[in-house]
Amino acid sequence: MDLFKGSKMNVLIIGANGFVGSHLTEKLLDLGHHVWGVVRDKKNSKINHPHFHLVEGDLLKEMPNLGETAFDVAYYLAHGMKAESALFEYYEVKAATAFAGWWRKLSGQKVIYLGGLGPSEDDLSPHLRSRQMTGKILALGSSCLEFRASIILGGDSLSYEMIRAISERLPFRPELKLLKTRCQPLALTDLLDYLIAALDLNMKGHQVIEIGGTEALPYGELLDRYIELEKLKRKIIKLPDIDSVVFTKLLDYVVPEYSAVGKKLVESLAHETVVVEASAKEIFPHIHPKTLEEALQEARSQSVHDYQPLWDRDFLKKLLSDKILTQAGLFSPEVLQHFEKVLKFKELVSSITTRKEK
Repeated sequence: MDLFKGSKMNVLIIGANGFVGSHLTEKLLDLGHHVWGVVRDKKNSKINHPHFHLVEGDLLKEMPNLGETAFDVAYYLAHGMKAESALFEYYEVKAATAFAGWWRKLSGQKVIYLGGLGPSEDDLSPHLRSRQMTGKILALGSSCLEFRASIILGGDSLSYEMIRAISERLPFRPELKLLKTRCQPLALTDLLDYLIAALDLNMKGHQVIEIGGTEALPYGELLDRYIELEKLKRKIIKLPDIDSVVFTKLLDYVVPEYSAVGKKLVESLAHETVVVEASAKEIFPHIHPKTLEEALQEARSQSVHDYQPLWDRDFLKKLLSDKILTQAGLFSPEVLQHFEKVLKFKELVSSITTRKEK
């Protein structure tokens, strides 16, 4: 959908190598804009276009030199999810503060920022709290349009790939209290439509617009919808209530390639990420988000990863020998019986059950 009707612009993207940033860069170039992408490492960029200018820079160290270029707008998509947990918020605030001061020196006026949905509370997770704080910092001295979204569904998006990996690797669908929190998934293509359409908006100060897909549903049900779409057979197994520490330990085994970043997202499962203020429908009446099934199907067609099932003897041994998981009471008789049935490792499961009883 070609939503942009205005003149061609000089656009700055902070985080152009990221999941959203790379797709947005390609979309803007297709529309004829000149794009400057600020990235930490040029080698990770795969975009080659005459109107794309790649600039290496680290917001936490030294701002890049962009010469005398006059920019019409900046997209701030930097997000240090891989930073050390204890210093995560500090780095987020430091990066946003450095950019805001640098942007004012460039006489930049308009910033479009992608933040996260969530209640405005003091007890938010570090992930959500830092997202909201970043928006406030970016608005200091500039006009800032802050989109707040829940999880984004697209091939190679962290949220979608974790949904795929969990559903395809485990022989059952876990039922956990943490998975009863609601989210409102949005298709990547719909997100890009919002980000592009924002170029036409005249705004002052700090404006927050909440965006989401057509359905708000618990994370557990989201797993069910993916399982149904892929025609997988996964019995729902209720697991004991566990805290985020135990849950993140599970991620180390089930989705090790995503666990470092996923652990920060798990902290946000205590808060619903759903649209409360629905002004986006009035501001962008021409954007009609895809249904959840359409968004999942689109993401599946874009994903290139392969997740092999993990129900083999070695994987089961690793789980059942982990003291954090066993001491949390994670493996109830029902879970062990299901492992026995699906994995056909009766002898192994029986020996573990006997040892637990002693």
